[in-house]
Amino acid sequence: MTILLHPTAYRAASDEQLVDLVRAGDDRAFDAIHARYEQRLIGYARQMMGGAHHDAEEVVQDAFVRALSALRADEREMALKPWLYTIVRNRALDALRRPVRTTDLELHAPVLHDASADPHERATRAEDLRNLVGDLQRLPERQRTALVWHELGGASHETIARRLHVSTGGSKALVCRARAGLAKARAAAA
Repeated sequence: MTILLHPTAYRAASDEQLVDLVRAGDDRAFDAIHARYEQRLIGYARQMMGGAHHDAEEVVQDAFVRALSALRADEREMALKPWLYTIVRNRALDALRRPVRTTDLELHAPVLHDASADPHERATRAEDLRNLVGDLQRLPERQRTALVWHELGGASHETIARRLHVSTGGSKALVCRARAGLAKARAAAA
């Protein structure tokens, strides 16, 4: 027998009544259980997990998903509050048993370093970029074009050769001369 309660009556309903309503398919009853126990269960999970709030929230949400499935699948009598705490405890222990996935950030520091955070480094990089563009502009046009297509565009030497009407060896030579020209310009600037 399903009794549909007025929306405000869910807060006053006993745990047993709410469980019966959930088993009868009343989603509002489960919302009431969730509202009644969520914060207390998060606090409990947070204590178990050493204060990790986001992990505790995840554990509690997973516990509620499991609880809803179990309530709808089983008709046994239960004491709702201790049952929910048991599910949260088990989920928290499972989470604590999982291997910690960490990575050594020192290995990735050169990639992760935000050069834009340091104004001096930003100015230095901007100056280096201006110098590179200037050096590129001083290269002969065909060398510059071959180098840009190859290095920035990822074009193969065969593609460059077709576009510039040279042999594949000629394309390689143009790129090689362009790199040598940039290296010479950089050495002269140092």
